[in-house]
Parts: sequence; C-alpha cells; structure tokens
Amino acid sequence: MKSLTLLAPLLLCVTLLCSSLNVASDSAAAALAILKWKASLQSQNHSVLLSWNTSNNPNTKTSPCAWFGIHCNHADSVTKINLTGYGVKGTLHLFPFLSLPNLAELDLSTNELYGIIPPKISQLSKLTYLDLSFNQISGQIPPEISHLVHRQTLHLAGNQLNGSIPREIGQLKFLTDLALCSNKLNGCIPASLGKLSRLVSLLLYNNSLSGPIPPELGNLRNLVEVYLDTNRLTGPITSTFGNLKKLTVLQMFNNSLSGPIPFELGNMESLSEISLYHNNLSGLIPTSFGGLRLLTLAHLYENQLSGPIPEEIGNLNSLVDLELSENQLNGSIPASLGNLSNLEILFLRDNRVSGSIPNEIGNLMKLTVLELDHNNLTGNLPQGICRGGSLEYFTANDNQLTRPIPQGLKICTSLKRVYLERNRLRGNISEDLSILSISRNNLSGAILLELGLMSKLLYLDLSANQLSKSFPETIGNLSMSFYLNLSINQFSQNIPIQVGKLTRLFHLDLSHNMLSGEIPGELQSLQSLETLNLSHNNLSGEIPASFEHLRGLYTVDISYNELQGPIPNSQAFLNAS
Repeated sequence: MKSLTLLAPLLLCVTLLCSSLNVASDSAAAALAILKWKASLQSQNHSVLLSWNTSNNPNTKTSPCAWFGIHCNHADSVTKINLTGYGVKGTLHLFPFLSLPNLAELDLSTNELYGIIPPKISQLSKLTYLDLSFNQISGQIPPEISHLVHRQTLHLAGNQLNGSIPREIGQLKFLTDLALCSNKLNGCIPASLGKLSRLVSLLLYNNSLSGPIPPELGNLRNLVEVYLDTNRLTGPITSTFGNLKKLTVLQMFNNSLSGPIPFELGNMESLSEISLYHNNLSGLIPTSFGGLRLLTLAHLYENQLSGPIPEEIGNLNSLVDLELSENQLNGSIPASLGNLSNLEILFLRDNRVSGSIPNEIGNLMKLTVLELDHNNLTGNLPQGICRGGSLEYFTANDNQLTRPIPQGLKICTSLKRVYLERNRLRGNISEDLSILSISRNNLSGAILLELGLMSKLLYLDLSANQLSKSFPETIGNLSMSFYLNLSINQFSQNIPIQVGKLTRLFHLDLSHNMLSGEIPGELQSLQSLETLNLSHNNLSGEIPASFEHLRGLYTVDISYNELQGPIPNSQAFLNAS
C-alpha cells in the first residue's frame, strides 16, 4: 500500500505529461494544416495572414490559436475559422481542414476563392456552420454535402454554382439557414426541402430555378423568411404557405407564377412583407389579406389581377407601401384606404379604377407618393388631398378629371412634383413646387403673379392648355428652372425681358401662341440654353445678333413669325436652315 501511495503522484505526472504532449501534437498538426491551406493561396502575404507563421514567437510556434481569424476551445483545438471579407484569393482548397477534427464553423465568405466544392467536404463531420458565399466558386453542389449531419447554416450565395439543388440537402435535419441565392442553379426546387423542419431562412432568389413551388414547403412551420424571387418558377402559389404562421417575409416576384393568390395566405399572421410583382397572377386580391395586421409592404403590381380593391385592405394599419399598379383592377378606390395611418407610398396606376378620388385619401398623414395614372378616374381632386402635409409626389396623368384644380393644393408645403397631364382640368394654377406638369388639360385664364414665388421650381410644363394673356414679369424669379414649356396656349403680348434672368434654362418652348413684338435681346444671357422654340407666333423685327453668343444652343425653331433681317452666325441657326 505504501508503495502504491508513492507511485500515485508519479502516475499523475506521467498522465499530465502525456496529455500535454498530445495537446502539443494536436496543435502542431492544426498549425501545419492551416499553413498548408495558406500555401495554396495566391495572396499568402495578405496582411490578415501575416500572423500565420511559426517563427514570430518560439513559445507559441506550434499553436495557431493566437493567429488572426482562428478560434480554439479550452483544449487549444481549432473550432472556428473566420476570414470573411478580407479579399483572400486562391483555389477553394479544403483538404487541409480535414486535419482539424473539431472544426465546427468555417466562414470564408466575401473573398476571391474559386474552383469547385469538393465531395470530400463530407469528411468535415463536426461542421455546423459553412459560409462560402460571395466568392467565385463554380461547378455543382456535391450531394455529399448532406453527410454533414450537424449542419445548421449553409451559405453558398453569390457564386457561380450551376446544376440543380441536390435533393439530399433535405437530409440536413438540423439546418436552420439555407442561402443558395445569386448563382446559376437550375431545375426544380426539391420537394425534399420540406423535410427541413427547423429551417428558419430559405434564400433561393436570383437563379434559374423552374417548375412549380413544391407544396411541401408549407410543412416548414419555423420559416421566418422565404426568398424565391427572380427565377423561372411557374404554376400556382401553393396554398400550403398559409400554414407558415411565423413567416415575416415572402418574396416571389420576377417569376412566371400564374393562377389566383390563395385565400390561405391571409393566415400568415406574422407576415410583414409580401412581394409578388411581375408574375402572371390573376383573379381577385383575397379579402383575407385584411387579416395581415403586421403587413408593412405589399407589392402586387405587374400582374393580371382583376376585380375591385378589397375594402378589407383598410384594416392594415401597419402598411407603409402599397403598390397595385399595372393590373386590371376596377371599381372605385375604397374610402377605407383613408384608415392606413402609416401609409407612405400608394401606387394604383395603369388599372381600370373609376369614380372619384375619395376625400379620405387626405387622412393619410404620412403619404409622400401617390400615383393614379392611366385609370378612368373622374370628378375633382379632393380639396383635402394634402391635409397630411407630407405629400411630395402626386401624379394622375391620363384620367378624366374635370373639375378645377383645388385651392387645397396651395397648402401642400412639401409637394414637389405634380403630373396631371391629359385630363380635362380647368381653372387657374399657383403652386409651390419643384416639378409641375399639367399639360394637355383645359386650364384657362392667366398665369397668376404668384407663379413667380415658386422659387424652387425646376421643371414647368403647362403646354396644350387654354392659358391666355401675357406672361407675368415675375416669371424671371424662377431662377432655378431648367425646363420651361408654355407652348400651345393663347398667350399674347411681348415675351418679357425677365426671361433673360433664367440663366439655368436649357429648354425653352413658347411656340404656338399669339406672342407679338420683338425677341428680347436679354435672351443672350441664357448661356445654358440648348433648345429654343418660338415658332408659330406673331413675333416681328430682327433676330438678335447676340444669339451668336449662345454657344450651347443646338436646336432652334423661329419659323412662322414675321421676323426679318440676317440670320445669326450660329451653328443652331445653320442647322435649322
């Protein structure tokens, strides 16, 4: 017994020594493996890899745990390598990493690695996280990748991978994140992905995937985000998506999906974004969408949806962006849209919507952009359309609006752009804007003196109306304007000399009016002018010789007037003749 007692400390020392030798041996093997991988790179002298050597510190020369991007556990065994975003360049050579038995995380994303993913990647048995995204990796995804049974994250996005998605990926039962987007993958989405019961994120966008969406994806009850957009998917949207109660983002735009939007999508109670635009979807917008109370973005434009806009859309109090343009929607704009207290963007253009614009639109206090072009809207513009004070961009071209432009537009202090072309509007105008285009209407009367107060106006098009009398002298205050088109009206009297103050103007069109008198010499100050059209008026006298100094003038038309005298020695006038 005494002998055993004396031997115990000795045995402990031997055990500790052997353990220390094993650790040292493992560290040396790990260091050798990592240096072997470094040697395969074209950028071995990259600044982040300078610490990867065995000569700096003799005391730690066999352990890589202090090297940049290398992480170890308490036993000095390499468990993680992270070199994301450092521009490392070379062949994707993973064989040396097979010597790292405890490697669990490998992140080589956003570098310049190329080559193929080798089938031997299956031997990295402990790997739970693999990110090779945003490199130049090509070839196919090897089916052997399914042998990494502990895998939770697989990111291969932003490469040049081709071929189909291996159905074997459906065997990765612990997978939570799958990102294969922005590659050249083709073929169908494997139904086997429906077995990934723990999957939270599915990113397959920007490939060439085709065929239908497998209904089995509706089994993935833990999904939070699905991105299938910008592929070649066909067929209907599977109604099984209605089972995805945790889903917050559903992006399937830029495909060739057809058929109706399933009523069941209204069951996705956590949904905040849905984008189905640029497909061939038809039928009605489901009334069940009114139950998506967390929805902030709905992009359904560029489809063949028909029928009225559901009143239930007015229940979506979280909605910020609603875009239904370029469909075949009809009926009136529901007054319930005035309940969307957080709405900032409303696009309804290029439909068959009729009736008047509801006064309730004025309740949208955060609305900044309103597009109603190319519909069958009639009646007046609501007096309170700007009550919210946030509207910046309003366009309703190509409708049948007939009433006078409301004085309510004057309180639109944030309104910068208005396009009301090709309607039947009448009345006077006076707005504080940067872009105002109301051509081809029935506007009449004089341009008010207040037009000169529009100091921020950049673009003004009032052509093809019935505006008359003279230009106000205050037009010279539009010092920021670069585009001015007042053609095809009934303006008379002289061109005011104050036009010469518009030194930033590059387009001036006063043609097809009843202007008289001489062309003011002050126009020589318009040194930015490229296009000048004064044709079809009653102008008389000589063409100012000072026009020769308008070096930027490229196009000029002064025909059908009563002008006389020599033609200025200018290339623009020579081109015109």
